[in-house]
Amino acid sequence: MITPILRMWIIFLGFCLPVIVLASPLKNHPSPYLSMHADDPVQWQQWGKPALDKARAENKLIFLSIGYFSCHWCHVMQRESYQDKEIGAFLNKYFVPVKVDRELRPVLDRRMIQFVETVRGQAGWPLNVFVTAEGYPVTGFTYLPRDSFSNVLQQLNAQWLDQHDEIKRVARLYFEQSEYDESQSVEVSIGQQQYAKLVDGFVSQAMLLADELQGGFGDTSKFPSYPQLAAMMKVVQTEKDLDPDVVSFITLTLDTMASRHLLDHVNGGFFRYTTDPDWHTPHFEKMLYDNAQLSLLYLDAEEIWPDRGYREIGLSGLEFILDFLRDEKGGYNSSLSAVDERNVEGGAYWWSQVELNAILSQEELRYLLQQGAVDTQAKGLFLLKPMHSVAIKSSSDEMAERIRQKLRQAEKSEMPVDDKKIASWNALVLQVLLKAQQYSSDQRYQQLAKQQFEYITTRFIQPAKTSTGLSVKRFTAQAELAETTLEDYAQLARALQMYAQINNSERAEKLSVSLVKQAFNVFYIDGSWIQDPAGLVPGDKGDAVIQDNVLESPLTVLLRTALQLPVLDEPLKEVVNKMALRLTKEVLEVPYHYGSSIMLANAYIRNQGNSDKLEPK
Repeated sequence: MITPILRMWIIFLGFCLPVIVLASPLKNHPSPYLSMHADDPVQWQQWGKPALDKARAENKLIFLSIGYFSCHWCHVMQRESYQDKEIGAFLNKYFVPVKVDRELRPVLDRRMIQFVETVRGQAGWPLNVFVTAEGYPVTGFTYLPRDSFSNVLQQLNAQWLDQHDEIKRVARLYFEQSEYDESQSVEVSIGQQQYAKLVDGFVSQAMLLADELQGGFGDTSKFPSYPQLAAMMKVVQTEKDLDPDVVSFITLTLDTMASRHLLDHVNGGFFRYTTDPDWHTPHFEKMLYDNAQLSLLYLDAEEIWPDRGYREIGLSGLEFILDFLRDEKGGYNSSLSAVDERNVEGGAYWWSQVELNAILSQEELRYLLQQGAVDTQAKGLFLLKPMHSVAIKSSSDEMAERIRQKLRQAEKSEMPVDDKKIASWNALVLQVLLKAQQYSSDQRYQQLAKQQFEYITTRFIQPAKTSTGLSVKRFTAQAELAETTLEDYAQLARALQMYAQINNSERAEKLSVSLVKQAFNVFYIDGSWIQDPAGLVPGDKGDAVIQDNVLESPLTVLLRTALQLPVLDEPLKEVVNKMALRLTKEVLEVPYHYGSSIMLANAYIRNQGNSDKLEPK
């Protein structure tokens, strides 16, 4: 029996004892995107078996929310919904909320993107998917305003409570039947003379999607589309009878990307895409992989079309990386956010009339207006356009440069940095530094390449109990916090092969060989490429050929590297030789998505037995 005095003590202690609140698993996470969600009222879990076990034990759906640090709408949805106490309480009570940085788990992200594209017709970020404890997605969507999001949560929870067994059954059946079309992955054989027709098919399909008036592909938003442009430039180098309209389209695209608002004309660096077909309104995040790839693209373009200004654009892209994404402690950061420190989208890139008047002289302002370099946007703010064309340098370059330097030194809000170091993206930086040495006498590039080589080999490649004695980390923090991908192995092997060739480095060559071997050991399973062998989402039956995405197909990069390595075991070399010519039904039907694979096969046939000619010169 509880006496009145004892009851008083219990009440008293209840007031005195601190409330124990478990720290968020995202607290101080080395991913800036995940750590920024640590103080949300949503009790976010990390992706992994414990989260699935919790969902199974409590008979709940997982709410899988995927985004990345530099994403504007990810910040908006956090502010509107994830920081809302009512939304947080509902998610915590009825779901298992899981937050994922897409850049740490790109294969999981890709599979969820494919699912949402299938059920919704389009997908993007923030990407929100409801998943069963068995790993099967039920439904998904991108950004929703707070009230719409709340309605979805309540409706789905009501359905789950009423018929969860049926929902699980349908989700499993749907995913098993629609996730993978085996007929598309069936290998096909064609005669060697027909590979030239496959190149024609790629070019024809690309030109059907080409905007021949403004450059780029499609008629809505505009992305750099590096893999397609790089493949088309290889066609220019190898096909003598190419339609002149193709060449005109490529140069138009290169010129337009560098002369409109995909490029920041004050600070340098390319934005991720524009939200319109005119290359007019940028989506303001700046990604390391975009800028590294575009630097490579413009330096390659200089080789084909000298003296059009492409060399300068390629080197200025590298300088942006060095100025804004280089970490003083080593390596290169992932991105600059689309929103500034005050949560203003593109805050560092807008200029008011008051700011321009305060910073520039009347002569400099007149020059800007005469050059048409002030582009009026909403709310009386301006984006600055280039002060001369790509191909022809203005005689007033000195004035333009003075204006640019004044604006760069002006006090503006800063765009926060995602300081994650990603293996494949850092490998791309090493490739650019090595490429830049061909086009510049600046000795910094050689020294920076050596520093990056050491950083890569010590931070991303680690000893392991494997047949090759090593493995790769995608993320410089704890290995288990990210899924290492075929892309990481392929881009690292490629960068090391280039470094070995330029610097006559036996160490780099041996490491490149080991990475190629280990990539086959880890990802090539029963004749297919499984990009996430340890993944918790079932149904990945692998690919015979991997398509291009934002980066070139990692399989193409790996095979190209393997074919150029002089010391590769004969059994593995034989597999690589066969795989260089591997085709599937899907490659024949949609060659636009397989340009890098098609051009590799074409180069292989043209230059059999001579690996030095795999890359057109």
